[in-house]
Amino acid sequence: MNDSADELRMLADSVVQFARNDDTLTRTRALHKGGAAFSRETWSTLADAGWLGILVPEDSGGLGLGLREMAVVAEELGRARIPEPVVAVAGFTASVLSACDRKAAASELLSELASGATIAAVAWQEDPTDLDPATTHCRATHEGNAIVLNGSKCLVLPAEADVFLVSSETDEGVALYSVPSDAPGLALERRQQVDGSWVADLRLDNVSVSADQMLASPGQGLPALERGLARAALLAGAELTGLAHRLLGMTNDYLATRKQFGQPLSSFQALRHRAVDLYIQHELMQASLRHAFRTLRPDSPLALEQRLAARVKARTSDAAMRIGRESVQLHGAIGFTEEADVGIHLKRIMALSAWLGNAAWQRRRHFELSRNTQQEVA
Repeated sequence: MNDSADELRMLADSVVQFARNDDTLTRTRALHKGGAAFSRETWSTLADAGWLGILVPEDSGGLGLGLREMAVVAEELGRARIPEPVVAVAGFTASVLSACDRKAAASELLSELASGATIAAVAWQEDPTDLDPATTHCRATHEGNAIVLNGSKCLVLPAEADVFLVSSETDEGVALYSVPSDAPGLALERRQQVDGSWVADLRLDNVSVSADQMLASPGQGLPALERGLARAALLAGAELTGLAHRLLGMTNDYLATRKQFGQPLSSFQALRHRAVDLYIQHELMQASLRHAFRTLRPDSPLALEQRLAARVKARTSDAAMRIGRESVQLHGAIGFTEEADVGIHLKRIMALSAWLGNAAWQRRRHFELSRNTQQEVA
């Protein structure tokens, strides 16, 4: 292996070692029973390991690495079924902040994100059926020296964030503002998802922010959101790949040990064929990811990132859902119980596959982006 491959392997091994010392499934079940989505203590441990700062520039206290390194961590954390929202915060939020033009304000928040001191979430979506970040009815108006925000946001992940990055329309275009979770005029309603995580619906009623809380200037907020959404979709695909790999391993182990008619289930040809089909699905997920990261460069245009992200998210969402459903079926009745590990993995896959657009939406997105590119070339 070359130096780069060695470094990626060492990074993956560090996550594997963490997961080995942390019984993530037992901890996840305990958290959900207590009504919590994740552990702040574990979040600090992840920060100490440096994983929250992979996409954070070095001058902001991060590691200044790239998407490929973050994808390695996301895939291994998916394989461990960790409940902490690493991709949503260290992937999505960090990517949006890094693309903001108000560097001083963004850098301060990035530093807090990398250290684990602050959990920040992007509040961009206003309609569950509309995934276009340009559709922004939340309005920012000037009142004296203050900027006042009015509007609503939905499906903000994680709901437990300390700070929200709120997209708002201005006369010059979309801007992004940093809004603390306890800001006067901000109302928050939490909803639990199938995997135990919590999302928030926000209502902003005359929320006052200062000019220092502007992260992206009017007209610059939309490009920052689009860059962040593309990278988050790629990283979600990596986490789905890790989840599917773990499910595949558990299912093969079960088929090899569970006996019927005095024979292990893996000896029945029909079940072996189904297991091979699932293996092929996982290979396709990995191939999609490998192609994306072979193609991408640090200076790749946004349109390329968006096309590759749509392709990866569509492939990994479809394949992971199939592997999840089939794994539960191959386990038989036990697969449907709360105690079965396959069930807790499937629930995470269900939530992650829908996040930022499911497979069907991503395929339409890829088609539209490819058509637009062909028209520009013509």
